[in-house]
Amino acid sequence: MDKTFSLIKHRRWYYALSLAVILPGLFALYFHHVHDHHALNWGVDFTGGDSIELQITDPFTTGDVRQVLQGFGLGDAVIQTSGQNNLFIRTRTLTQDQTNQIIAAVKNKFPHSEMLQEDTVGPEIGAELQSKAIMGVVIGLILQVIFISVRFRSIRFAIAADVALLHDLLVVIGAFAITQIEVDSSFLAVLLTVAGYSINDTIVIFDRIRENLNMRTREPFEPLVNRSVLEALVRSINTAMTAVLAIGAVYLFGGATIRPVAFGLMVSIVTGGYSSIFNASPILVDWYNWDERRKARTAGTGARPVRAASAPEPALPSGDGAARGDGGMVPVLNAPVRSGASRRRRGGRRRR
Repeated sequence: MDKTFSLIKHRRWYYALSLAVILPGLFALYFHHVHDHHALNWGVDFTGGDSIELQITDPFTTGDVRQVLQGFGLGDAVIQTSGQNNLFIRTRTLTQDQTNQIIAAVKNKFPHSEMLQEDTVGPEIGAELQSKAIMGVVIGLILQVIFISVRFRSIRFAIAADVALLHDLLVVIGAFAITQIEVDSSFLAVLLTVAGYSINDTIVIFDRIRENLNMRTREPFEPLVNRSVLEALVRSINTAMTAVLAIGAVYLFGGATIRPVAFGLMVSIVTGGYSSIFNASPILVDWYNWDERRKARTAGTGARPVRAASAPEPALPSGDGAARGDGGMVPVLNAPVRSGASRRRRGGRRRR
């Protein structure tokens, strides 16, 4: 008796859990869009702003510079270093007086500093980035559908993988909407990581399903998929946990600049591993079951009606029945069958 634990059997609960995770993110997107007029906390790359490049020869850290900017309400500014002395600061759009005050405060904190360049980034670049990001995601989904359909010779695998990928994208976007972490150009890298990791993990499980389909041709589809998922389960969990631990260390010790990216990567890896196991494969099973039921209904509707077996029709009396001991009854199923004696008697009454 097969006592293998059935993950696929409880797939309705997995769908409910996914819905419970996605809905708060969608609600946060709608809430911030209505009240704050922006669904996500768009950064300078999308909204436009000012960019200041400084050269500081004094010893400094990005944390020291951020403390200076917090006095101007710019604690969320993007601060990056280049080499040992160059510093880049990206903030929202500032007036010239505000820019001069910031530069003066930095020079007061670090006497050996000099402004190298000041630029203003318009919101047009942000609109272009948004359109290209959306276009890139759409094109990627279409190409994945084509590739997976060809690879597995079935569009079911492709659609199931893309539904799981859409689940992951909604979870990550919802997480940024709930936390209101600033979204900049690195957010595109997070979305691409979501797509790559989710599809990669899903393909590994689908490959195992295909291998078992070739080896276990008589096993029902649902137990076969469950067996395949369990065979790849440990690998998927170990891969996800290893990546999450490494990126978690970057999130804790990497500084404020890298934390948004690390946060998005951790969420994407967790949800990508979950959807590959608990969404993509169950969707494949549900689609298969639905298709089998549809074929059964079609076969039942299109087949010729089969007459049910009925009780035997009354037998005709037979002249020699008493001798046989059967009461002179001959069973008749479809057409009346007369005994030879009966035919002779009828033949004797014919007119000549």
